[in-house]
Amino acid sequence: MLATVSQTNSLRGSFYYDRALNQQDKGGHVVACNGIPQYAPAALQLAFLQAYCNQKYQVKAYNIVLSHSSVDKALLDARPQMKSKYVNDFLTECKKLGMDLDNVPWVMMEHTNTDCDHYHIIVLTSKFDGTRLDTAFIGKKAAKAAYFASKKNNLHYAIGLQKREESRQRHLAEKYGLEVTQSVGLSDAQLAKLKKVEKENVAADKRAKLTRQERSIAEAHERRDKIKSLIERAAKSTLLKGRGMDYFTTALELDGMKYAEDDKGNYTVTVNNGKRDVTYKLARLGVAISLVDTIKAKEKLREEQRKQEEADRKAEEARKAEEAARKKEEEQKKQEDENPKRGMRFRR
Repeated sequence: MLATVSQTNSLRGSFYYDRALNQQDKGGHVVACNGIPQYAPAALQLAFLQAYCNQKYQVKAYNIVLSHSSVDKALLDARPQMKSKYVNDFLTECKKLGMDLDNVPWVMMEHTNTDCDHYHIIVLTSKFDGTRLDTAFIGKKAAKAAYFASKKNNLHYAIGLQKREESRQRHLAEKYGLEVTQSVGLSDAQLAKLKKVEKENVAADKRAKLTRQERSIAEAHERRDKIKSLIERAAKSTLLKGRGMDYFTTALELDGMKYAEDDKGNYTVTVNNGKRDVTYKLARLGVAISLVDTIKAKEKLREEQRKQEEADRKAEEARKAEEAARKKEEEQKKQEDENPKRGMRFRR
């Protein structure tokens, strides 16, 4: 994989090109995103990006083009299901190199039916908290991330990047410990010198790992609480407006959630967490299931009332028609009764 980076001054122009809205044969569908509803219409996705964007910045975003070379075409054709793994490995390497992708809005689109499959990633320069993304050496970081991800998956990569990386590792070996230095072939004397540093780092690594785990758990709880809040808000709004399930599911889709019911009758929503689609049961999220039950029950009651009103209307129309027919029949009989009497008077 190869990665190139360019500045984006026109967010709208870049987004419409990357989404391939005027060239749908290229694909342009969203395969991953952060802070943007993946399954929403393109206009709504652009609105999210523009809302997050700080208009004071001349450079609104960076466009990262991640492409597979022609050398990898046979591999991609044979194992197309691995493409998502290659992309995820690239994003992981970006984070390792200091690109703060977790705290900044971004959206990735795939272009197919071209000389080689590739992706366009629009990364805003504004973080969620309003601060500016550190974009120093972003081009070099993206290129290195593509290099590391390519090596991990036996994909084609730029040879020059490999030579520079080996040189860098040799220069910084004393700071990064035994595992890295072995891969670049340092001498036994150099390795012995670094063993002490490696041992001292073990405790610090364990503490850092524990901290990351705690942070991940906290972020997961926060994400679940937010999803629960959005679902309950949509349900209450639906009930307040006297609407049905169509309104409820549309409201969820606008928040990036896809509603469904599984084979066992459980209510579920599917949300993209920036890496993959995750399906949650509403009951497991702690959502008040009675809200959804009430929406369905009231919708059913309204439908029954509508059918009853329709039946009553038809019955009333039938009654009026019958009454009109009866009156007409009585009128005709009355006229028939009167006509003979007139005839008798005439004969006299």
